[in-house]
Amino acid sequence: MAYTIGGDGLLDFSGCGSEEEMKRQAWDYYYEHLNQRRIVAWDNKLVRGFNKWAFDHVVTSSTNKWDVTRGHDGGFSERRASCLPLIPRVVQGDLQSRSYRVLRRRGKRDVIRRVLSVIEIEHEYFIVVLEEDGDRYRFRTAFPSNKEYFQKCVRNDGTYCGICGRK
Repeated sequence: MAYTIGGDGLLDFSGCGSEEEMKRQAWDYYYEHLNQRRIVAWDNKLVRGFNKWAFDHVVTSSTNKWDVTRGHDGGFSERRASCLPLIPRVVQGDLQSRSYRVLRRRGKRDVIRRVLSVIEIEHEYFIVVLEEDGDRYRFRTAFPSNKEYFQKCVRNDGTYCGICGRK
């Protein structure tokens, strides 16, 4: 496994010569720390879903972030991939985050209940999305964000659940 963590705790791709090398480095980190591992969330619920599909979703971008049905069509995103080390720290509660529950509607029913954990690092937001699945969570995605997205999709539509994790 070959990857480099920078001084800020994020993946550092400065030594990579190509996009393929960056993706391989991101996969090496993901495989070692997240892929199909038994991860327990801050509230002692088991978290599943750290698979190849989730990896591809986390490290790629989308030209239309508002239409989730289109999938990610923008290719590898260095900014998204560099945040991979934040995921286990947020999920396990090693980084303090604010938690929100957001309901998603399908037709006339609420069918998916998502827990979004949000951390703010120097005016940058990072959002980890988990779906409630009975007595456990399913990891969906994680991405760097901005205040506007946070306000529109999380704070306005979500129910604040409090602070999670340790200081």
